Amino acid sequence: MENIKWAIRRLRVYWHLILLSLLGSVLEATGTAGVSLLIKSLVDEVFLLREGEQIVKIVISLMGLVFLSQLGNFTVRLFSSLYTELEMKKLRAEAFGRLMRADYSAFMGISAGEFASRVISDMNLYRNLIGSYAIKLIREPITVLFLFGVLLYRDWVLTLSLLILLPLLAFAVRYFGTKRGKHIKKAQEGYANITDRLFSSFLGFDSIRSFKAQSMFESLFQKLNSLLFRSSFKSELYFAMNSVFNYTFGYFVVAMVILYGGYRIVEGSLTPGDFISYITALVFLQNPLMEAQKGVMEVRSSLPVIQRIREVLNLKEEEEGSLPLRSLRQGIRVEGLKVKLGNVELLKDINLSIHKGEKIGIMGDTGSGKSTFLRVLAGFVPYEGSVKVDELELKHISKEELRELFLFLSQDSFVFPGTVRENLLIAEDRDEAELWEALRLAGCDFVEDLDQQVSPKSLSGGERQRLALARLFLRSPEVLLLDEVTSALDAKKEEEVLNNLFERFKDKTMVLVAHRFSNILRCDKVFVFKEGRVVFQGEPKTAIEFFLQSP
Repeated sequence: MENIKWAIRRLRVYWHLILLSLLGSVLEATGTAGVSLLIKSLVDEVFLLREGEQIVKIVISLMGLVFLSQLGNFTVRLFSSLYTELEMKKLRAEAFGRLMRADYSAFMGISAGEFASRVISDMNLYRNLIGSYAIKLIREPITVLFLFGVLLYRDWVLTLSLLILLPLLAFAVRYFGTKRGKHIKKAQEGYANITDRLFSSFLGFDSIRSFKAQSMFESLFQKLNSLLFRSSFKSELYFAMNSVFNYTFGYFVVAMVILYGGYRIVEGSLTPGDFISYITALVFLQNPLMEAQKGVMEVRSSLPVIQRIREVLNLKEEEEGSLPLRSLRQGIRVEGLKVKLGNVELLKDINLSIHKGEKIGIMGDTGSGKSTFLRVLAGFVPYEGSVKVDELELKHISKEELRELFLFLSQDSFVFPGTVRENLLIAEDRDEAELWEALRLAGCDFVEDLDQQVSPKSLSGGERQRLALARLFLRSPEVLLLDEVTSALDAKKEEEVLNNLFERFKDKTMVLVAHRFSNILRCDKVFVFKEGRVVFQGEPKTAIEFFLQSP
């Protein structure tokens, strides 16, 4: 019920468009009901009494009612499409905005494929829900109501006796809707898994081919594909079963009415015109009644998707601190630092100090907590314990001001499809001379033009890293947090770039995660991480010896 309330609250802003759709439904229903009423005059006055002068009047009236019905149909489609597309535009913007403002921890453990599925596949189903399924619950019941009025007018006893069949329809809605809803939810989860598999396979295409693992990945994909097939098939199966029930039930009712009406015409208590008018209204009633029933079933079965979309829109936002931080005067002191992901401790009781202007090296095996530690200092990851920046607790510092002074750069170099200029300008708005200088310092000799198009696939790993490093030279941070940012560069190019980096930021504080000992030897002090703890801190040469000797 809460999901329905959520959707209604969102759609209230479009009340004027929904009202116009409702007006269109009234026009459509009026035209349809009018046609069924007009049938009596056509049969009794033209076909039986043969009053020729009535033919033109009835035909003109018939065309007028058809035009009115189709005008209403167009109005419904126009304004329902308008509010649907406006809502989807707004919803997509909200989802992307939430992504941009979400707390980093909200994505720890969530794959890109899962998030993409929720934004694309789930929202497409939501679009159908508000633009197709829900509109059936607006237009079809109005048509049913008008035609039901015609049936009551023609024969109220027979019409009221048909109402005893409504509980059977209600049972069908509940049964088929619940069954289909369960499998739609499984299908959406299946689409998320398929999307994730496609993402990862695309990114790992080279490795899959190199290890001749195509068959393995095809097998893994087939398992997911089979699960999705079963869920999707069962969803459509219950939809088809509901449709078969609806139409079989509808024609059974029509058959019973024909039997009843036939006896009454034979005994003279009912004119052929009245009967044909009644049966026409009943036939006209069947489609909107079944569509309304399907609309209820489709809405019921699609409600789980709303919950998944709400989870995206309710992603925890990054907590904005309030304490100002204009510059780094003293340094950073870490005491009792802990970081958890679920029940797993990524960092355990970290205690260390970093003084202003120091060049800090961080070593450790893969998974020892190095990258997590840098993300804590960058203000991305929530933590327990204390991280003081000039005696100010990190979590309470304004994120805007923190990131003006602290700059984090990952080894997973972010390059998006666009021009070199666009990729650089996410760092700082600078003129062309400064952009070219940053490219030179980062060793980006592959760039020929600032308007050159680049993408993650068009650049090598080393080129992506150098382009990402060029952004760094456009900024003047107090603290640089660098997570193996030259790992994909060859030794000569790395030496060149690091020389420029250490020269450009010689007075700045730098925390450098690296595996290459040549990088570590450039630092003033080194911390060695192991299984989420700092197990050694000291001079570079001693730290390297400790690292090599440790089990």
